[in-house]
Parts: sequence; C-alpha cells; structure tokens
Amino acid sequence: MTALLLALEGGLVMVPVAASAAGSDMRPAMNCGVRLLAGLGGPGSNAIAASSNGLVVGITDTAAGGSAPVLWRDGQPTPLAIPLQAVAPTSVNQSGVVVGTGYDDTHEVLVGWWWQDGVYHQLPVSPGDIALPSMVSDSGVVVGALISDEEHSDGPGADENERPAVWSSVTAAPSDLGLPSGAEGGHAFAIGADGTIGGVALADGGTPVLWTQAGTPRTLPTIAGRGGVVLGIDSAGQALGQSAVPGGTHAVAWDVQGRINDLGAAAAGPDSGAVAGVSGVSVGTGSKPSFRASRPQAVMWAGKSVSILPPGSDGKFTGVSGSATSVSRQGATTVVVGFSAAANGLRRATEWSCQ
Repeated sequence: MTALLLALEGGLVMVPVAASAAGSDMRPAMNCGVRLLAGLGGPGSNAIAASSNGLVVGITDTAAGGSAPVLWRDGQPTPLAIPLQAVAPTSVNQSGVVVGTGYDDTHEVLVGWWWQDGVYHQLPVSPGDIALPSMVSDSGVVVGALISDEEHSDGPGADENERPAVWSSVTAAPSDLGLPSGAEGGHAFAIGADGTIGGVALADGGTPVLWTQAGTPRTLPTIAGRGGVVLGIDSAGQALGQSAVPGGTHAVAWDVQGRINDLGAAAAGPDSGAVAGVSGVSVGTGSKPSFRASRPQAVMWAGKSVSILPPGSDGKFTGVSGSATSVSRQGATTVVVGFSAAANGLRRATEWSCQ
C-alpha cells in the first residue's frame, strides 16, 4: 500500500479510460504567465497544494542547508513551526488550516498534524493508530487514512493496510470509511464541496471510489479494467484521477453520474494523471519522452483542449519540466501551482496565472 500511495501522490499511477485527447504536437498553454515562488534562501522548493483563495503550502530549502514547510501568501513564504522531522504538508484551506505528516523521532512514530495561525496540533486518533491526512476542505473536514502503529523491523505500520478515514473537524475523532466488498484497505485523497469523498480501495489492484458523507462507498468504472484512483473533485462535483491503460496511465474524469471520460495521455508520453480542478479546467501531470527516460510536464485540460504549462525560469534556474498540483479561480484568473524542474532535477515552486 505504501509504495502504491507514493506513486499516486508523485503524480503517476497505473490505472484505465477511452481515446487520447493529446498528441506529440501538444502546444504550450496560451495566455498563462509563470513565476517561481520565493524560497527561504536555499536552492529548491515545491508547491504541494493551494486553497480556493490562493494560499499555497509546500516545502523549501533553507539557507542553512535544511528544508522547511512553508505557507505562501501573495507569493511570500512563511515557515511553519512544526516540531517534527521530515515534515510534509499535504493541504491548506481558505482559513489557513494546513494538514500534513511528520516524524516524531523521540517516540519513533509518524504523526498526522494540523496548523493554523502559527500553532501546531496533532490530529486526533485512537490509541494505536497513526493519522495520514491528505486534504482539508474549506469547511474544515479532513480526509486521508489511518494505519495501525504496529512495531516491525522495517518501521511502525509497515506491514499494515491503510484504512480510508474522515475527520469531521480537525479536533474531532476520525471515522473509518466503508470499503467495497473484497477490499483490504484504501485511502481518501479528496473531498468535494458537497461532502463527497474520493480515493482508492485496494484488493488485487486499485479501485476508484467515491464515498457519501455517511461513509458508504461507490466504485467507479475504469478504462481497461486494470485499476484506477480518484485524486481530486472539482468545483462542479466531477471526480478526477487516473486509470491504467496498456503501457501507462491516462488522466480521467468521472461526471456526477459516474460516467468515465478519458482525458488522454498528455505530453506525448505514456502516462498522465489529473489531480485537481475547477469547473471546466483540470490540472495534473503528463510524461514527455526525453534522452534518458521521461520528464514530467505540468498539464492543463480546458474543455476538450489540453496544453502544457511552460516551466518557469530565472537568472539562476532554467526549468525544463514540471508538474501541476492545484488549481483555483481568483476572479477572472485561473491560478495553478506546482513545480518546475531543471535538467539536473532541482525543483522550484511555481505559479501559473491563466486568463
């Protein structure tokens, strides 16, 4: 489960849908300005998620040679004081509530946390459980997973199945979400404005799932029957994610009736995935063949068109690839965040503003 989820959160997973919407001649997005977000004196950074009103969370290298979780407001970073190691923020809402994970080296355990207005808190869990929050909604509901804190030679919880879970607020005890028949575990990655939750259930492979507010699961179709995952729910209630196809993955969308739409293998490579959207626009990642392997490219789907969001550059950094992780509407502007990557793999947090 852990290896699969790392692949999912990295942007590319094996999962299925129908005909490709993009070809090798895909053009850069038009009318999109790009800027690299300021860091904390170190060379690299990554924008992981954004709120509906433009707050951005991520990680940036520091001048001292370490790294720190940050919250960007109007492009300016504020470090988050989280008393843990390997801190990874995963989501932020319009009220500035940030959720994520980190490692408590004193007690040798992974910890799920939330932060607001400079104050850190642990997410509530039952004794023996570990919280893995993935998203916090604007109404303060948190979705993610729970895993048992069992002692193993390869780390706490290493041999346990994750259980999809929801917290009705950051101070409430979590509730397990139901699993489809035959599933052994799962993870919730997204929550829509109406309280619908999206994610994956695991048995022999990944099954895309939507849960009602009551926690009842509904499985969604995939393209070729090989598995899939819901990674986002847009402002119109459409579920977004990936579906496996022979040789790769395609970004897909499921409408409110659960019908699947293949968004295609974007950027000319074999893999793509959609992770976030607003009505009419979805964003995510596609792969583009390069000399040694493939490079990720930030992708935007708008209606029936698909385009690459150009990587950012400045006097010290030249982006050649990238990935989009969140999108929001700020007035008439569609704002996308993610990262640009240089040829040596260095990443810089990036914001695209499209008219």
